[in-house]
Amino acid sequence: MQPIETIYGGCRFRSRLEARWAVFFDKLGIQWQYEPEGYKLSSGQSYLPDFWLPPLDCWFEVKGPEPTELDRKKAHDLSVDSKKLVVLASGQIKTNTTDFKNYEWEWPSDGFRMELFAGRAWDIWVTKAFTHAMWNWTLETDLPPFISEQFPNREIPLIDNENRRQILVELDEAYYFNKYGKRHPRYEWGRYEDQVNWVIGKNGEIGFALEPNDRKTIISDAYSAAKKARFEHGESG
Repeated sequence: MQPIETIYGGCRFRSRLEARWAVFFDKLGIQWQYEPEGYKLSSGQSYLPDFWLPPLDCWFEVKGPEPTELDRKKAHDLSVDSKKLVVLASGQIKTNTTDFKNYEWEWPSDGFRMELFAGRAWDIWVTKAFTHAMWNWTLETDLPPFISEQFPNREIPLIDNENRRQILVELDEAYYFNKYGKRHPRYEWGRYEDQVNWVIGKNGEIGFALEPNDRKTIISDAYSAAKKARFEHGESG
């Protein structure tokens, strides 16, 4: 069976799930472009991303079920080729809330997931909508002493740059493969996070983070609007 096309905001979407994301973006005041351009990736694959979000300088791809390995590879390759953030959202938009310290926190649940791709594992180009703080800490601070201990005869550059990070990643992968006989899962999809959430930063900026959102913010309102949106006979309701 094929999803029924849905018209919203002057666009004909391939599914209601895509239209719900357009409702979500509108609720947050995020300008969006639907399928603005198709691309031939360096891998040879053709790719037509779902959404381009200019204020966030990122691509947003919508998948109904769990993404396939090919879906993830295309998202990764698009990020590498364009040097832009790519978010891959899968599942229906569902969230759960948790009470903690007089706050209600909201997080994707029940099969709803957003994966984030930001180029190769050693890339350091800056993304507007995500900080990569944990990733940077791993490659700047945590990993170097471990690699130096495991590979005492290898000279590791002192200055943090892409060359240094590539050396660290390749040596870490070699160590992991020699020990476990398989590729290190940390680097399978490059600079990658397997679950992010929409949040509002301290200065009011909208983006992604590895944390729940405060239900008192407009993020929660946007989730609610997207989930409740009704589209009758293919038209916006």
